[in-house]
Amino acid sequence: MEEYLKTLLEQIRCKKARSLIEEELRGHLEEQIEENRMSGMEPEEAEKAAVLDMGDPVQTGISLDGIHRPQISWRLVILVGAVSLLSIVLQMAAGLSQNPAGGIAGGLDHSLYVIFGFALMLVIYRMDYSFLGKNALWVTLGFFLMLLFFRILSMPINGTYIWLSIGNVSISLGALLYLWPPLYGALLYRYYGQGYKGVAKCFLWTLFPLWYAWTFPDIGLAFVIFFASMILLSLGIIQGWFRIKKGRTLAVIWGAAIFLPAFYLLWGVFFHGFEAYQMERLTVYLRGENRAVSMLAGSRWFGKGAEMDVAKAVEYNSDYILSYLCSCYGILAAVFIAVLVLGLIFAAIKIAGKGKNRFGKMIGFASGLSLLLPAGINVLVNLGLIPGMNTFLPFLSKGNSYLLVSYILLGLMLSVYRYKNILSEKACRKAKPAVK
Repeated sequence: MEEYLKTLLEQIRCKKARSLIEEELRGHLEEQIEENRMSGMEPEEAEKAAVLDMGDPVQTGISLDGIHRPQISWRLVILVGAVSLLSIVLQMAAGLSQNPAGGIAGGLDHSLYVIFGFALMLVIYRMDYSFLGKNALWVTLGFFLMLLFFRILSMPINGTYIWLSIGNVSISLGALLYLWPPLYGALLYRYYGQGYKGVAKCFLWTLFPLWYAWTFPDIGLAFVIFFASMILLSLGIIQGWFRIKKGRTLAVIWGAAIFLPAFYLLWGVFFHGFEAYQMERLTVYLRGENRAVSMLAGSRWFGKGAEMDVAKAVEYNSDYILSYLCSCYGILAAVFIAVLVLGLIFAAIKIAGKGKNRFGKMIGFASGLSLLLPAGINVLVNLGLIPGMNTFLPFLSKGNSYLLVSYILLGLMLSVYRYKNILSEKACRKAKPAVK
């Protein structure tokens, strides 16, 4: 059997795939040998019969080599390229129409970041995402230390500490937090099989990004990141990663997720824990006074409609890009763009979930969730259905940090697809989980 496997594996050109193929074939051969022995064969005879049933090792290896090789979804890459090109054209047009003096410069700046982001996506696509599984703890701690360092260096702008300026480059700390969900997915896999203890550890990990967003302060971002973390933790529990009672555990963690912000709100309002400006901001949110006028108001199905309200006009090319489209090109143009972006995200989630590797599926879904939540919120804000908050439409909104983060997340999803027939779950961890 060993000689057969050695000859077969020599036909596999992708070295990373050899361990996965060997693991699968060895398991199959051992099962067949056991069946042959149960039927009355001697051990040596049973092994020879099992190997013979596998066929010629060279031909079998060549066939498997055609399957277990790096993959790329050209359809998705072409779609991303089309959306990227559309983003450049849209920002150029928006800049010229709203700000003729500086529109060209702003459009060129956006174009450079789109090109750089697309190249960054391809670089990450080539990287082996199993690095996150093997080093989940250290990568996460390094990420947190970087965030803390950036937070110390950040300067207050309009009462918030969400921006870090290095020369002529500005980095949004809020954008960096959208990299948290895939890291959290890696942490969930690290605690695979650790029962209630593992669930408790995973829940505690969510508190740092929650606190970090709160220090900006950006309550909306804190909620989005915490909500994404709870979705991923719930997914891990439902899939049986912790081998615990699912219903009871889900009730407890979601109860805690609701209780913590409710307790903080009660403490701030009734026990005077909030500052005066925080109470004023909360009152505005509850009354809906900061809710933007729906992008549909005064718009036509085709062509130019009513002018945007003042609040939207300031951020016409970022938070309210859909409202700008409605105002200048019609409702159908905005609907087309929104559907295109959401379709791209769902397509990426779909291809990232095609493999058998549960860790890869989690990383792919977590990355997609980091894109899907802000995209959905952006649509709702533009429709005036929820209060205004810092948001962005992935790949289209102007905002260099958010743009690069979007391409990084998409690169991770493409990496999961690239290695779907190459990496086993064993290759994504340093040690075996407590439960197989």
